[in-house]
Amino acid sequence: MKKVIKPFHILVLLSILIIAACGSEGAATPDGNQGSQANTSDKKITLRASAGVGPNHYFHRGFYGPLMERVEEETNGTVSFEVFTSGELVALGSEYDALRNNTIDIALTLIAQYDAQRFPYTEVTMLPVLEADASIAAKAFQNMMKSDREILDGKTYYDLEFGDKDLVAFAVSPTEPYVISTTKKKFESVDDFSKNIRLRTTSRATEMLTANLGVTSVSMPISEAYDALSRNAVDGLIYNMPDWTVMGFDELIKYTIEGTNFGFGIAHFTMTKENWEKLPGNVREKIQTAADELIIEGSKLAISETEQNRESNIAKNSGEFIHLDDLNPETSEYINQAMTKTWNDWIETQESGGFAGKEIAKLWRDMLVDAGGVVPQAVMEIE
Repeated sequence: MKKVIKPFHILVLLSILIIAACGSEGAATPDGNQGSQANTSDKKITLRASAGVGPNHYFHRGFYGPLMERVEEETNGTVSFEVFTSGELVALGSEYDALRNNTIDIALTLIAQYDAQRFPYTEVTMLPVLEADASIAAKAFQNMMKSDREILDGKTYYDLEFGDKDLVAFAVSPTEPYVISTTKKKFESVDDFSKNIRLRTTSRATEMLTANLGVTSVSMPISEAYDALSRNAVDGLIYNMPDWTVMGFDELIKYTIEGTNFGFGIAHFTMTKENWEKLPGNVREKIQTAADELIIEGSKLAISETEQNRESNIAKNSGEFIHLDDLNPETSEYINQAMTKTWNDWIETQESGGFAGKEIAKLWRDMLVDAGGVVPQAVMEIE
């Protein structure tokens, strides 16, 4: 547990000895008890950070691990991080509440797309596209975070998802596109898509997609997917390739359809606005700069590891890969129609809930296309 220094005006009421002892420890953290000391640049700052995923996960290796190392180095150790991974302090999905009650200073993996009740717009990144990779998604999402385009009531995407909740957030490098993979079933015709096929899914958007494909969605944490695949409790999953080896999926997956980019996994490095503003200005600037640069650098790691995992799957389980364009025309068109319908279904669901589904969908589409991505033609025509 990190030590916490009380505000100076309270310490004065104690004793000179206590003040001196606390000063010698040099511990200052930006939580609710720090007062103005957290803004003193020569004071030690220890930030408690929690990740719901393990240290081998791509999010850690590609983004927030390097970010924390960089900030510690650039501040000569003035800023340090007390890091908890694998949900050992705060379970994945519980970070928002942990930030609010000051259990943690930083949520390393606030996955807004999995908390659609609180964060209704970020899930847009899970809508399927035809062509894109992690670098395209990184540029697109970075631009969407900074976009000044109005989404609802004069507010931007960032305002609605984070500003209104008094949060400061930086997008973690996105995953590679999610693909559809199975352990036994090969999709060679439209008839191969049936309710008997059970696929592990990740969000409402992917649940809509599986429904439109005519297969059964099974929602579960990714940490449980290996066991489910091993026991034939599910027949496959929609997930990104760079994590296959870490999760052991390269040993089980047999068939994968490429060119069906079923969304991107997105997380956020997040603090409360109150705690963020207690950090010295130079520290805030270093975190901002590192985040802006590492979201792009981290995406390159994901792309390189896609090929590594692909080769591992082929070597370990004779994995087969087929591109959407190489399927028979009827099957390819069937998948394309399901992808387009998923965009429309998601927009309609958002609008019926009082959210600006069409506006956020158009923003994400435009950011992707501007970054070099390709979406179905019918999605391009949404006005």
